[in-house]
Amino acid sequence: MHSYGTAELDLRLTSRRTDRTLIITVRGEVDLDTIEPLQYALSAARTGPDLGRTVVLDLSGVTFAGTSLINALLRARRHLGPGRLRIADPSLCVARLMRLAGLDGHFTTATSIGFASAPAMAT
Repeated sequence: MHSYGTAELDLRLTSRRTDRTLIITVRGEVDLDTIEPLQYALSAARTGPDLGRTVVLDLSGVTFAGTSLINALLRARRHLGPGRLRIADPSLCVARLMRLAGLDGHFTTATSIGFASAPAMAT
């Protein structure tokens, strides 16, 4: 498990791997000032030990989401390839932001990490 968080930034990321899945859990505020660790984690998922793994982004603990989150999600979906990025249990602020941006139907979303990690989940 990997973790990132600082006292200055209200953001905490943790990641863990299963056989076929990289699960990145995000807690706190995601905005222009805090997005860099998430961008790095999503970018790193394209190579190394995570190459080919499904990336499940657990956004249940996000307390604030700015447009930088949308930008990171769109970039990750493009770079990871079809079906590799799944969103688990987006918080109300994330769901609202995605709806306002017109993107609520553009990402594979599940109500839990377990459902998002399922190999047979439709993308």
